[in-house]
Amino acid sequence: MVFSVSKEIIPVSASCYFSVSRSGEFHQFLIYDYYDPEGYYAKLLSKPRKCRDEIRRLCLNMQSFLDQEEVKVNGVRVYPKVVTAYLSHRGFMDSPYIAWVITFKGKLRRGLNVFENMTEREEAEYDFEIAWQFPKKSRIVKVQISTESQVIGRNTLIVWARRGEIVGGYERIEFTMY
Repeated sequence: MVFSVSKEIIPVSASCYFSVSRSGEFHQFLIYDYYDPEGYYAKLLSKPRKCRDEIRRLCLNMQSFLDQEEVKVNGVRVYPKVVTAYLSHRGFMDSPYIAWVITFKGKLRRGLNVFENMTEREEAEYDFEIAWQFPKKSRIVKVQISTESQVIGRNTLIVWARRGEIVGGYERIEFTMY
């Protein structure tokens, strides 16, 4: 998913962290880092009403991207929802980031569980990393993702892609809960 704010504000990288609970709650923390040479977001932070309007717009825009994805947990469609977003900086006015909190819930069970996601394939315009943390007493069994990935231990998955690589398409993560 390419998420650009404007022509003057350029996405440079993205990080995403998923935490999956035994009750089937998927919590996603998505962060985009930008290059903002004019300091648009730094200036916006001093204007509370405009900043609030911009965050609302960013939430709606992200939700529209999420609505285009087909996400399933154990074969049942689920609908990720943007809970909130916030804007901050990494020390310099030209280095803002936007973070979204996204949640969804699926029915998990003892034994094999399957997460599936279908998106359009596209060329990554920036580097990104995704970390998945599955519940204690679970084990990742199989990963089918178009980018590089590595299972660490039994229940942590790291996924990454670099600028220019083709990303998206069908993704599947199989995991067993004991």
